Amino acid sequence: MRTSTGFAGHHHCWLGPISVSVLLFQASSLCKAQEDVDDTEVVATVNGEQIYLREVQRELQTAFGTRRIADSARPYLQAKTLAQLVDRRLIIQWLRATDRAASKAEIDLEVSRLEKRLESREISLAKHVDSIGMTDAEMRRLLEWQISWRKFLDRYLTDDNLERYFNDHRRDFDGTRMRVAHILLKVGAEAEYMETVQRANKIRDSIVQGQISFEEAAKLHSIAPTASQGGDIGFIDRHQPMHEAFSRAAFALSEHEVSDPIVTPFGVHLIRCLEIEPGQRTWAEERQALTTAISVYLFDWAASKEHSGAEIQLKDDFPHFIPGTEDLAN
Repeated sequence: MRTSTGFAGHHHCWLGPISVSVLLFQASSLCKAQEDVDDTEVVATVNGEQIYLREVQRELQTAFGTRRIADSARPYLQAKTLAQLVDRRLIIQWLRATDRAASKAEIDLEVSRLEKRLESREISLAKHVDSIGMTDAEMRRLLEWQISWRKFLDRYLTDDNLERYFNDHRRDFDGTRMRVAHILLKVGAEAEYMETVQRANKIRDSIVQGQISFEEAAKLHSIAPTASQGGDIGFIDRHQPMHEAFSRAAFALSEHEVSDPIVTPFGVHLIRCLEIEPGQRTWAEERQALTTAISVYLFDWAASKEHSGAEIQLKDDFPHFIPGTEDLAN
C-alpha cells in the first residue's frame, strides 16, 4: 500500500450520502454490484480505519444506478469515489473527536425506524442488510455519517449564512450573464504545457501594456473558431456553456479586464470580459443551489484541514489519485 501522511486536495463532494430509501429499497441492484467483490479486500486505511472495495462499489452503484460506466472512465470514477470515502472518514473522525458525531442513542433510534419501515414490508433488517452486501457495522457507520453530517450542516445552513454566501458570490447565483472574448492556444505534448502558459503570459503582457489590442491578438494567435471575430464568444451564463475552469475565471473579471492564463482540456486561454449583464435573482430564489454550494464548501473545508497529519494508506493496485491532484497514480 502507498502511505501518505495526509495531503491537501479538493475532491469536491459529488457523491452525497446514501439515502435511507436507497439503503432499503435498491437491494437487487446493489446486490448485483457485490457479486464479484471480495468482501475482505481493503483499498485504503485512514488513521487505522479501513475502507473496503465493496464500499466503493456501493457508492458508484448508488450514484450511477443502472447507467453503464465506460471502461475508460471507470478507473477515474473509482479513484474519485475512493477520495470521497477517505474524506468522509476524516470528517467523521474529526466530528467524533470534537463530540459532534451522532450518539449511540441517535443511531439506535434510526435503526429502530429502519426496522419498522422494513417490518411493514415483512422484511427483517438483518436479512435485508445482508442481502445488499452490507454488514451491521457498516450500516451503523453509514447512519452515523448521515446523522452527524446533517447535524453539522444544520448549524451553518441558516438564512443569514445563505444570504451572506449569496452576497459574497452573487454572480454565481443571481443569473448574471457576461459577454466574453478569448484567445485559445493549443497545447501539444505535455512538455509544451509550461511553454504555452509562458507564451500566453507574454501575449497578456503585450495586451495589458497597450502594445496590441485583445482583438488583434486573438486574430494573430488564437486557434479558436472565434479568432476572426477578435475572440468574441458572446454572452455566457455562469454554469454554461463553457468549461467550469473557464467560466469561474471569466466571472471573476471586471469589465474589460484580461485574465491570467487559464487551462482547460481544450488548451490555454486568455479571457477578456467585454460586458456584464447583472442578474436579478435573489438569494431566496436560489436557496437550494446555495444549500448545495455551502454543503460542498464545508465538506471540502473539513476534509482539507484533516488531511494534514492524517495517516492514509492506499492500495497500490487500486485506482487512486496522486496526492494533491486528480491525476491517476496507476
